[in-house]
Amino acid sequence: MALRTPPSWLQNGSHPAENDRLSVQALYATTGIIGSTSLEVTPNSPAGMSVRVATGWAAIVGTTQSNMGVYTVFNDAQDTLTVTTADPTNPRIDRVVITVRDAYYTGAYNDVIFQVVAGTPAGSPVAPSTPANSISLATIAVGAAVTQINSGNITDTRVETTTNLPVGDITAVTAGAGLTGGGSSGAVSLAVNTATNAQTGTTYTTVLADNGKLVTLSNASPITATIPLNSSVTYPVGAQITFARYGAGSVTLVGAAGVTLVSTAATAAQPTLRVQYSSATAIQTSTDNWLVVGDIA
Repeated sequence: MALRTPPSWLQNGSHPAENDRLSVQALYATTGIIGSTSLEVTPNSPAGMSVRVATGWAAIVGTTQSNMGVYTVFNDAQDTLTVTTADPTNPRIDRVVITVRDAYYTGAYNDVIFQVVAGTPAGSPVAPSTPANSISLATIAVGAAVTQINSGNITDTRVETTTNLPVGDITAVTAGAGLTGGGSSGAVSLAVNTATNAQTGTTYTTVLADNGKLVTLSNASPITATIPLNSSVTYPVGAQITFARYGAGSVTLVGAAGVTLVSTAATAAQPTLRVQYSSATAIQTSTDNWLVVGDIA
């Protein structure tokens, strides 16, 4: 099929759900969470062989075939998922996903489900692939013979959805201005809030959810903030993380083994935030290559 006709929502006609989902894809271009706090995976409490998934939204681009459009899903209450019993000898890596099942294309179900996709136990395990019509939320390192999942076993794999809307037509709202038309282009002025992640230890390794956030680092002792290898945390090219030194202790940004940082600092690969309340932004320019710009020394 070429041009879809009739277009979605024309008068009183009937329209395939696929056309409506293609309309949604004009807003949500890629699979991802909607809102940086949506659908975070955390250990259960008390800890055991289970994890919890927070409330929130996601956009899932159908992948069973082309031109399926975007499914939007919503979880309105915290959900608990069971992790299968650990192998007695070898570790494995599981993957937590949300999967849309649509019988119009394949199978017999019309629903959306959480799944913990179990990996294969091995001396050097790898995570299973994300199923079709799914979003990956986290991977879980399940050690040999373990009986509980802790926060250190969970790696966040969430990414935020991107939009097809022209970002260049969105401008900031001035105080008290509200929503306004934006000149001849008809752009709408919107306020954009930056989420923060407050860290108080002497070491911190960034996570996927830090993309687009301000990470504040506060301690009286020196702090090292590490950007991990892309094979561990899959940041998209163009990801940006801003770091701010809030404490008296110095803050040094480093890359894990295999990650290259470049900057104008005296030690280009290990820039330091110059003084208390200095900030700098790390931008991934290509896989495992980051440019650090800001108030650095």
